[in-house]
Amino acid sequence: MRRRGGRGASIFAALPWDLKSTLRANPVAEPPSGSSSRGDLLPTQPPSDDHEEGDDPEEGDEQEVQVEEEEVVVAVAATPDEAGPSGGNRKRAANALVSPSKRQRTDDHERHPWDCTGLVPRYEKAADVPAHLKKYFYQRHSLFPAYSRLPLLLDDTGWFSVTPSEIAEHIAERCRSDVILDAFCGVGGNAIAFARTCERVIAMDNDITRLSLARHNALHYGVADRIEFVLADYVEWAREYARRGAHAREEVDVVFLSPPWGGPEYLSFGADGSPTYPLSAVLPIPGDELFAITAPITPNIAYYLPRNVDVEEVASLANTLDVPQKDAENGAERGREWVEMEEEWVGDKLKAVTAYYGGLVDGG
Repeated sequence: MRRRGGRGASIFAALPWDLKSTLRANPVAEPPSGSSSRGDLLPTQPPSDDHEEGDDPEEGDEQEVQVEEEEVVVAVAATPDEAGPSGGNRKRAANALVSPSKRQRTDDHERHPWDCTGLVPRYEKAADVPAHLKKYFYQRHSLFPAYSRLPLLLDDTGWFSVTPSEIAEHIAERCRSDVILDAFCGVGGNAIAFARTCERVIAMDNDITRLSLARHNALHYGVADRIEFVLADYVEWAREYARRGAHAREEVDVVFLSPPWGGPEYLSFGADGSPTYPLSAVLPIPGDELFAITAPITPNIAYYLPRNVDVEEVASLANTLDVPQKDAENGAERGREWVEMEEEWVGDKLKAVTAYYGGLVDGG
């Protein structure tokens, strides 16, 4: 597997940083009308600012923006490209308490046509949050640590399906590579983390609202220049990929699978504490079938699954991979195919498990 910064890295990865920055600064051409071979593209962001997240104040030092009670927020179009340069007739929040440099950066993003402010509600106070989302709102800083200082947006599904930031960053380190495909990107939690460890991220989702929110969030995090947003059904896309000849396929180093688990009800499986969530409960198709249509793309698969998943089922998927025998480090022979199961904890809470296959297996 081509790992970013390692053996077999792309020509682009080997370029000097100043040259790479110059190349990324070139405006991206408008995509052709209609659907591409991968689906409908949401164009990649023009160059982000050079600001790093760590330059902002710590969470405890954040300063709140005062908003007038009578302010009215007008929803923008689901497809950001259809919005005008001002992003709709939205009133601006008073920003007297924000430093000039931070105010300028925030205003620039709010005027960006990809900013989706108003597309979905943004909750600032627990009293405004619907009852079924309150538990997730209280965890907002574990989902997106910058939630209070960046205008990040999540829809209802995004609140309970986004990967906690700490876990997303760890998975991104494990999946460090040139090109990674996030097959079910949702509101962008994993895609944003991948953008910091991979040269190029293909973020795919079949919901235009969530894909627009993912691009909005990546815009405000300043990493959207590394992400290509694709509106497509992954199952259909993967099957079409398998039908195309090798010469017509785009090379992908890693696929990250984080399919829908069936909503919060996944916890109803294994009520006795045993790992009995079956792969057959994965959506939109059974989990073993999803793995089977992904394997022709790459054997390097990271599979993010419920904490109570049937481990035996997950392990058996490795036997279906067709991996070259000399695919281990230093060209060593692979006597058998392995899977590495990793528990994902946040504090003292087990949130999920990730199964790594192919070259993602530690030492594989």
